[in-house]
This record gives sequence, C-alpha cells and structure tokens, in this order.
Amino acid sequence: MVSVRPNGIGAAVRAVGRAALGAALLAAGACSGAKRDDSGATSGTPPGTPPGAGATPTPSPYVADIPPWPADTTAVGVDQDGRLRSELAAAVPSCGGETPVVAQDSVGPLFPGMPIANLFGRCPHPLQLWHRGNGQYTPALAVTLGNALLLMDASGTMADAVIIRITAVSGARTSEGIGPGSPLADVQRAYGAPTWRRDQCAVDALFDSRPGLVVHTTFPDNGSDAYTCEDIRRFGTGSDFSHFPRGATVGWIAAELVDVN
Repeated sequence: MVSVRPNGIGAAVRAVGRAALGAALLAAGACSGAKRDDSGATSGTPPGTPPGAGATPTPSPYVADIPPWPADTTAVGVDQDGRLRSELAAAVPSCGGETPVVAQDSVGPLFPGMPIANLFGRCPHPLQLWHRGNGQYTPALAVTLGNALLLMDASGTMADAVIIRITAVSGARTSEGIGPGSPLADVQRAYGAPTWRRDQCAVDALFDSRPGLVVHTTFPDNGSDAYTCEDIRRFGTGSDFSHFPRGATVGWIAAELVDVN
C-alpha cells in the first residue's frame, strides 16, 4: 500500500466548494415545495406575474454522502499521462451518450469548480481513483461521455470538495479540433504561443488566449529510458514547440480552475 500525501489545494478551492454546495442546498430547500407548470412558473408565483418571472431555478442534484475513496493508491492509481490500465478503463461508467466539446471552462455539462456532491448527483457511480502527479496523489474520478474518457481531479474527498481539472484522456476535442493525438504545430496555430508548466517529469502548455485550457505533451518513446526527466523539462522552452522531439503530440487536453495554488 502506498501512503497518500496531501494534495496541496489551497483554502480558496475549499471555500469555492463550500459556497457552491451551500448554494445548491439552499436552492434545493427553496424549491422543495414548489411545482413548475408548463410555462416555467412555480406554484408560488403571485397572480399576474409573467410566465417564467420569479421562477426558482431547479438546482443540480447533489449527493452529500460521498463514498470513501479506495485506501490502496496502487490498485487504483493513474499516472501523470492519464493512462488507465485496461481493467480500470473497462470499469469506467457512462455518464451520458453525447461526446462533449472541451472548452477552457467546461467539458460538456461538467466544469472546474463543480462540487463533487453535484458530480455524484449527475453521475451516481463514477470510478474513484488516485491520480499521481508531481510526486503526490490527488483524488480523481473517471466517467465516459459518449466517446470521451474523462478523468477529473478533485480538491478532496468530502462533499464540499470541488473538481479542479477535467481531463479528456481520449475521444474529446476542442471546437478548434485539438485533442489527444493532435500535432503540437496544430496547437500553436489554434492558440498561439505557449507558456510552460513543468512537472517532475512532464511538460504542460498553457495559453494566454485560453485561460484554463491545458495541453499535456507526449512524444515517441515517452516513458522509456530515451529521455531523462531533465531532458523532458527542457523541451518546454521558448515561445513555441520547436524543442520537442519530432512526432510530439497532445497527450491529453483539460479544463482546469485558474489561479489555484
């Protein structure tokens, strides 16, 4: 068994989660006795109110009792590249039949900042995992939407934790057509010059034109002894992808919370 280190998400993320969950709970209480007619108005709307005016939005479903995460990080661990072993990939449940578009602030109906209480309400049985990155494990969840396999990192394991990153491991692309397997030259044409985020043994590209969008790079022989971690970090240099080996591509693409330490 591998011990789990704290994931380092700051108080700001936890505050976002508590506020979002509290809002959902308050909305749920406000709607508990109201019925919606075909016009969109609730049964408590005063006479003469135009249809839809004053109607209380239906809150997203939520589940406050979150199942515990597996204690063994090795058995349900996912590496930095988001690769799920075949037995884990086969166990990922479907959360819908429509393949989503990856945007800088959402992936289909899911979005960074979404409380995991609401995620469990929408997708009752996501596969609970541990995602290893930068030398530590983060609680994660996996679902499929249409042809897309999505891996979601969370700020914690309680109901007020939030989704901090939604990664399209496969099957989903941005509106510009960028997704896993896309050449890095296509990425630069779509989003402009990258800035770099270096992990212990990986490089992600970020873009001023799309805050929140993250491109994880991969290349032939990635994961082998062909390159040291120092080599890999040096690939992310300058204002383009020219230092990467020939054949380098997008490993995964993700939407994440912005300015979270």
